[in-house]
Amino acid sequence: MPRTPEPKDPTQHEEPGAEPGARAEEPAEAVEAAEHWSFAAINQAISADFRRAIGAGVLALLGLALTYVCGGVLASGTAPVAYFTEHRGLASVCSVIGALFFFGFGVVAVRSATKEVLKTVPSSVGDDRKVGLRWICLVAGYLLVIFGTLGALNVPIERLAVGAGITGVILGIAAQQAFGNFFAGLVLLIVRPVSVGQRISVRSGPIGGPYSGEVVDMTLTYVRLATDRGTLLLPNSTVLSAVVGPIGVFEDPDASAPLPAPNAPPTTTSSTEPGEPPQAPRHVG
Repeated sequence: MPRTPEPKDPTQHEEPGAEPGARAEEPAEAVEAAEHWSFAAINQAISADFRRAIGAGVLALLGLALTYVCGGVLASGTAPVAYFTEHRGLASVCSVIGALFFFGFGVVAVRSATKEVLKTVPSSVGDDRKVGLRWICLVAGYLLVIFGTLGALNVPIERLAVGAGITGVILGIAAQQAFGNFFAGLVLLIVRPVSVGQRISVRSGPIGGPYSGEVVDMTLTYVRLATDRGTLLLPNSTVLSAVVGPIGVFEDPDASAPLPAPNAPPTTTSSTEPGEPPQAPRHVG
């Protein structure tokens, strides 16, 4: 018996010259779209710092939740869960473990999030301001993690604040110059009166000068200036209060000459020729 042909699918279009029953290939755009929205493609598009920040942040929050459920180490004896209220020793151990989780993974999350934030900053901002932004994000994140850990452990932050204030006053007096350089470095990195690669001359009262050269590095404590005779490390507080200009600006005689005294008589130029004796002043009348 002759075989009856199978019914054709009306939605399937055969190209001319193709074998009967052959399946048409899917469009290339549909394949690319499917690969674009696949899990592997999305996972590849997300940076490692972003994944690390999210993962560490979730683990830090889990540690914070464990510490809260256990009632903290220095709690008054009551915990949200009655079991931990009855077993304070176990609650204290779990609270310490949760606090360590929060602190450790919180630091990792802050560092990874800071790197991810710096990637979004456009290149036109400059490396100097990126360094300042990095330090601001790190300091703010670390302070948040430290105070969050102390609060999770039910440590009396008010007493610590008083003690930290007294300690800060003592350290501020003892390390006034170091703290001055630190905050001056933040101002220089944010305001950026000078930048890396710029050729400048610096003159200041405490260090004298002028010192001329190229700025090769800017940190939170010093500005590194490459001169013809070597590299100079200028303190940030001195650079912030110094007169800074392009190279050669202080070599002008008018700029380097001392200013006359306020009550000094005006100087007059003599009209005598070289070699002639000076004329005696004439008395009129």
